[in-house]
Amino acid sequence: MRRTWTCVVIVLLALFLFTVTAAGVTVLVNVYEKEGNITPLSSASLYANGALVGKTNDEGSIEFTHPDTENVGILVQKLGYSPWEGEIGGNTTSLVVEMTRKKVPLIVQVYDTDTMTPIPGAKVSIKDNSWENTTSTGSIGIASWNITVESVYNVRVEVPNYHGFSSQVEVGLEQKTVQALLFRDDRFSVIVKDGGGDSPLPGATVLVDGVNKGVTDLKGIVILALPREKVYTILVRLEGYEDYNQQQIVGKDQAFITVSLRKTPYSVFLSVYNEEKDPVEGASVYLNGAKQGTTSRYGRLQLTNLTFGNYSLEIRDPGYVTLRQSLQVSAQGEDIPVELGYQHLNVSVKTLEGGSVPVSGVKIFINGQENGQTDGEGTLPVSLRLNISYEFSAEKPGYNPVRVVKNVTSFNETGPLLIPMERSIDWFLIGILCAVVAAAGLAGVIFWKRRGTGRLHGRGRGL
Repeated sequence: MRRTWTCVVIVLLALFLFTVTAAGVTVLVNVYEKEGNITPLSSASLYANGALVGKTNDEGSIEFTHPDTENVGILVQKLGYSPWEGEIGGNTTSLVVEMTRKKVPLIVQVYDTDTMTPIPGAKVSIKDNSWENTTSTGSIGIASWNITVESVYNVRVEVPNYHGFSSQVEVGLEQKTVQALLFRDDRFSVIVKDGGGDSPLPGATVLVDGVNKGVTDLKGIVILALPREKVYTILVRLEGYEDYNQQQIVGKDQAFITVSLRKTPYSVFLSVYNEEKDPVEGASVYLNGAKQGTTSRYGRLQLTNLTFGNYSLEIRDPGYVTLRQSLQVSAQGEDIPVELGYQHLNVSVKTLEGGSVPVSGVKIFINGQENGQTDGEGTLPVSLRLNISYEFSAEKPGYNPVRVVKNVTSFNETGPLLIPMERSIDWFLIGILCAVVAAAGLAGVIFWKRRGTGRLHGRGRGL
């Protein structure tokens, strides 16, 4: 009986130990922010031995259970905070985690508005609800701090003889850079820009109340050492642009005045001639690829609404080589002469006897001027203008002279220009031969007559 109770006790103890072991150890984790007042952190991610357990609730708490008595590695993460890593023993049932906000750089760059150069020695202050710090910019005009993420600061910059700078800055999860542009209290700038493209215009002359104050730099800026809170007459001039002449009020907080210039509209004339200085009518004129019109019977075309500068000029006309060149517009009403070159076509003149036998050494004349002689294959290369008629003449002793009129109208006419050749009749030689034949016939008649007379005389003496 005693042995039976002993067995029952052992079984119950085993069941209890198995139940405790199977249930494991439950750990309560509380996550707080360690920054001034202790604040629970919700939505912080908890990892146990590398496995995600879950996220903290609104009170910053989370529970998890682990089945063994070995140490457990803990990792807590939350966006904007530095990660927390640690280890708890197998029997630990509670853990307090204190997390600190991440730090990111806040950089303040201080520049002179007129010259865009850094300002060293500027006093820069930053302040939030519970903290304030002041420092000075270094040699390159920069002051910096490491501050907590997701915070708001008031930034103030002060420099003697400059208008102060103040701004509220929101800092996120990355580095924040603030550019403070300061303008002097005793000067302001005139910025000159192209009214059409808003690009800076260097080289513009600026006059204030009739006094020349200088020429704009590469940024289109002239710095004026003049007091503010006054009315000035600003005159700006630049070649190719209309003058700007207006009164301007320069306010206390005004760092610069922007002046937009409009380009001056120009009209110019094109006079188009050919190589013989004759006007070309009906030639098509293009500027920057856009057709402007065609030339009149006098070869002229007016181009309007142009502005100062360079254009790509193109002139097209059948029978002439297309002209492409740069056109500079710099004066109102300018007359610009342009010469078009004739279109030419390289062809071969070929002289043939009987339609197939080449004739060499034939002199070729074009419009009465000799161009050369045909070679051993009966050909002579020539260059001809398009769309006009030519008279070709071919001459060679023993052949009849040939005249052919040809109008070259297309570059497709690349075949040879054929000139048929025929041998001529040599009437002088024929005359000589006829004379010889006639003389021979006359001599024969005389001979026979003489022979016949001799025979008659012989018969008579016989009788």
